[in-house]
Amino acid sequence: MILLYLKLMRLPQWIKNLILFAGLIFSKRIFDVPSLLRVTMAFVLFSLVASSQYVFNDFLDREEDAKHPEKKHRPLASGALDAGLALVITGAILPFALIGAFLLSKPFFFLTLFYLAFNLVYSKILKHIVILDVMSISIGFVLRAIAGAIVIEVEFSHWLLLCTFMLALFWGFSKRRGEISILKSDAGKHRKILEEYSIEFLDLMMGVVATLTLVSYVMYTVSPSTAKSLGTENMVYTVPIVVYAIFRSLYIIYIKNMGHDPTRAILTDRAVLVSGLLWLLLVLFLMFSNFFYSVPVLQ
Repeated sequence: MILLYLKLMRLPQWIKNLILFAGLIFSKRIFDVPSLLRVTMAFVLFSLVASSQYVFNDFLDREEDAKHPEKKHRPLASGALDAGLALVITGAILPFALIGAFLLSKPFFFLTLFYLAFNLVYSKILKHIVILDVMSISIGFVLRAIAGAIVIEVEFSHWLLLCTFMLALFWGFSKRRGEISILKSDAGKHRKILEEYSIEFLDLMMGVVATLTLVSYVMYTVSPSTAKSLGTENMVYTVPIVVYAIFRSLYIIYIKNMGHDPTRAILTDRAVLVSGLLWLLLVLFLMFSNFFYSVPVLQ
């Protein structure tokens, strides 16, 4: 039962909440132990709230999921875990997480509460409205980024928030594309909103948001405010890694046909993981090594 409930919580999806650490990194407080502990606590609490939301969503969608070739294996959709028991356990975890969030930081608590309420609205209304369904998911990622920043009381770059929003849109549209590719003519039977999409339309949307993701990240790296806050004008040298990651993502979606499950696609693709690690190491190097080294920049 415990393993089934852990599966229901979708622990691999916690990777999405790592964006809470972005504010810690870009405020140059990653080596500040109190700040690191606060963000780590925020990560765990926020993840518990998000997992609770997944349980509620799976409870509401269990009949539709039972018709999906992959989702039918989920604990509630398959009937392996009793739905009532799952709700009881979640009813104990969610208040614990919210109380912890309140004790950690009141602004963080209210933002987490808003995230929970927003996802309830998404589950009931927004997920049934074309385009807004994907945009709502992307807003959730922006809320995560803001949550990680406010818990340690730092500002978050508007350009970086925009980049986060666009990247989430990219993977959101890729997921819709993947679902249509797998379900084909049965897509609408599983999820009504899929009838409003087509492969051609989603390809167009993905091309637009992939471009906007790169543009917003480039604008972030060359922004004077970025140079001032990070203490370096050399963030632009991280752009090639981001370009590669975007191109690799397109390869995963179009060649490996894994766009329907972005989390698994990222976690199982070594190239994406290595490029993400290299990007992080380069960012840290550029932010903290200016005392020793500076790359010349043409004015």
